[in-house]
Amino acid sequence: MKKAKYIGRYSDRYDRDSVSLEYEYRNEIYTVYVHNTKGNEPLAWQHANAQAKIDHEIELKEKYKQIDKSKVESVEDSLDYFFKLIDSE
Repeated sequence: MKKAKYIGRYSDRYDRDSVSLEYEYRNEIYTVYVHNTKGNEPLAWQHANAQAKIDHEIELKEKYKQIDKSKVESVEDSLDYFFKLIDSE
């Protein structure tokens, strides 16, 4: 599994107890949040969820590229193409 690259830490100027941490994973940027005074979702969970979402989006893009768009000639073909995209999710 590919690791995320730490980009930076940002503080909320209106809420000093809130911190945002930015990471880059597979050329996509995501943010995890730390609230020092409140209970929050563990950082490991936030990382795992964000990376899983990025992996899923990349997988969908690859599936989309593999569908042969040249076969779409009629409305029925267009609908079939549309439903293939939905089913691939």
